[in-house]
Amino acid sequence: MKLIAITIYLLGLAFVFCEFCVGPAIADNIFAPEYLWARRIADKKDPIDIANTHLGIPYRDDGALDDKGHFTTFAHPEEILDTPGLNCSGLVVSICRYLFNKNWAIKQLLRDPQGNSGLNSPLGKDWDFGWDLILNLTDGRRRRLITPDRSSYAPESIDGLNFRGFDLHDRAAWQAVLAQMQPGRVYLGSISKPTKKPGYKILHYHVALILADNKHGIWLYHATHRSNVHRIDINTPQGLGKFFAQFGGHRGEIKKILILEALPTQVVAPSQTAEETGTGTASPPVNLSGDLMQLTKGGLAAKDPSHKEADPEPSGERESTQTAQSDEEPAPPATPPQPASVPKPNSPDLVINHLAGKVFKSFPELVTHIPRFSGDTKEGIKFEFQDFGDTSREVEIQLIGPGFRSQYKGRISADGRNIEIDYPRDFGNTEAGPLRTGQYREEIKVDGTPWLVNIFEVAKPKEAMPKIIRVNAPASVKAGTTFTVRIDAENKGAESDYGGITVSAPDTSGLKIVSAKPGKLYGAGSTVLAVTTDKIRTKVPMAERWIELWGENKSYDMTLQVKAGRPGTYSLYVRCALRGVNVRSSVVLMDPSSSESVDQQGFPVYVHKIRVD
Repeated sequence: MKLIAITIYLLGLAFVFCEFCVGPAIADNIFAPEYLWARRIADKKDPIDIANTHLGIPYRDDGALDDKGHFTTFAHPEEILDTPGLNCSGLVVSICRYLFNKNWAIKQLLRDPQGNSGLNSPLGKDWDFGWDLILNLTDGRRRRLITPDRSSYAPESIDGLNFRGFDLHDRAAWQAVLAQMQPGRVYLGSISKPTKKPGYKILHYHVALILADNKHGIWLYHATHRSNVHRIDINTPQGLGKFFAQFGGHRGEIKKILILEALPTQVVAPSQTAEETGTGTASPPVNLSGDLMQLTKGGLAAKDPSHKEADPEPSGERESTQTAQSDEEPAPPATPPQPASVPKPNSPDLVINHLAGKVFKSFPELVTHIPRFSGDTKEGIKFEFQDFGDTSREVEIQLIGPGFRSQYKGRISADGRNIEIDYPRDFGNTEAGPLRTGQYREEIKVDGTPWLVNIFEVAKPKEAMPKIIRVNAPASVKAGTTFTVRIDAENKGAESDYGGITVSAPDTSGLKIVSAKPGKLYGAGSTVLAVTTDKIRTKVPMAERWIELWGENKSYDMTLQVKAGRPGTYSLYVRCALRGVNVRSSVVLMDPSSSESVDQQGFPVYVHKIRVD
C-alpha cells in the first residue's frame, strides 16, 4: 500500500518536482494528494479553478482527505487508502481547505457545535451532520444565512430542526436565492429530509458547495454515487432541473436546504502530500535543507479497477451512512460521444509541466509561485514574488533553458504586493522568437544566498491514447461449448476522465456473449449511446467495462464467456475508447480510429475471426 506520494531521494538523482511552501506564517500548510497535484492545484488562485481540480474524483462512502493529503474516511481516519475517493462531505472539506486556507484535522470537523447530536441525542447520533459540518467550516468567519425572503438569521441560532431552510424543489425560492449569490463568496448547503428510521426525525444527509463565476454561471459542486464529483450550473433552467432530478425523493417527503455564505481568504499554494515522520506529524516542505523530494506518478494508476463499475444500491453520504439511503435519480442522458481519428485541439499549443523543486533556505516572509506563462500568446514565462517582511530583498534569478542561459537581478519591495518578473522581457542575454520547448532550470538567490531551484519544462500537451494491446481468443472452438476471451487495453497517453472496453458479436447464431467480468453485459434491446443519435436499442448482446479516471500508462482487462452456436466462421468486434483531454469534451478517441467494419453503435472495431466446428 502506498502511504505517501513523496519519497526522499539522495542528492544527485534526477529532479522531480515537489511544490515548496514558502508562504507567510499566517496561512496553514495545505497538503495536496497526487490526484489534485496532477491537476495543478498549486497553480490555481480562482475559487472556481480550485474547485474544478476535484472534478471526477470517484465517489466513496464516507470518503475524505486528511490534513496530510491522504485519502481516508471520516469514521477511520487512521486508515490510509491507496485510491482516490470522496463523499459529499469529504469534497466540501477538501475544497474549503484551499478557499479558507485552513488545514482542519478530521476530528476538528466532527465537533458537535450545538451539542444536540451526540451519542445520546434524542434525535439520533449525527442527525445534523451536514449542518454541523458547515458550521464548523465557517466558524470564526464572516457568514450569513441566505434565504429567499432575505430574512436575517444568526447561523449559530439555527438548529437545523425547527428551521431547515427552503424547499429544495421550489424553483421560485431558488431564483430568489441565486439572485443573492456573488462571485468571490463561498456558499455551503446542507440538504435535510424527514425519516422514519427509529430514533430519528430529521437527517441532514447531503452537503454541497456553490460558487458564482463572472459570466453569470453559478456552479454547484457535490459528490454522488452515480456521477462521482461533478458540478452543475444551477443558474440555468436545465441545470436546476438536473439537480432536482438527482433528489427526487418519495411522495410527501419534503427536502429542504440551508445555505450559508462565507468569505474566502487569499489563496496560498498548497504543498505536496505530507511525508509521515516517526510521530505521525507532517514535515513542512520548507525544512528540506538539501534533501531532494520526488513526486511519484502512480496515484491514479493504483485506482481500484472495480470501483464505480458496478451499479450498487444507492446509499447515503457520510452523514447518513448508518441512517439513510440516497435519493439520487438518474441524470438526463448525456450528449452522445463523437469518434475522432484526428482530434482537434481546443487548448493552447504549449503547457508548463513542473518537474522538480528544492529549497535550500527558508525565508518565511517570502512567497513565490511555480512559473506560469506570461500571456495568452505563451511567448514568455512569469515568475511571481511577494515580500511580507519589513525590508526589501535583492533577488537574482538564473534561468537555464534549451540552449541558453539568462539572468535577472532586481529588488522586491516589502509591501506584500505581487511582483511579476517576465522572461524574456526582464532578463538579460535573451533571444527573440517563441519560447523553446524543453527543460528549464530556475535558480533563485535572495540577498546573495541560494534560496531554491525549480525545474520545469515547456512542452506540447499530451493527449489520451487508447490502445487494445491484447486479445486472447481461440482460433477455433467446438459447437455448443462455452469458451473464454480476454481483452487487455491500455491508455498510452495522458490520463482521461473515463474510457471503456467494448465487445460484441454481430451474429449470435454462431457466437453469443453470455457474461463479462469485470464489466456489464447489455442484452439485446438495451438502450445505449451511438455515433449518430442520442441512443439506440441494441440488436445483439454487448459487453462493456467502463472505467472512471483511466490513468496514464494504465491497463485494464475484461474477460468474457462466449457460447459457440452452429458451425461456421464468425466475427468478434473489439474496441476501446477514451475521452479526449485536449479536444472538445464530447469527443471520444477510439482504437481503432477507423476501420472497414463498425459495430451496432457505429464505432470502428477490430475484427477477430473464430471458427466454430
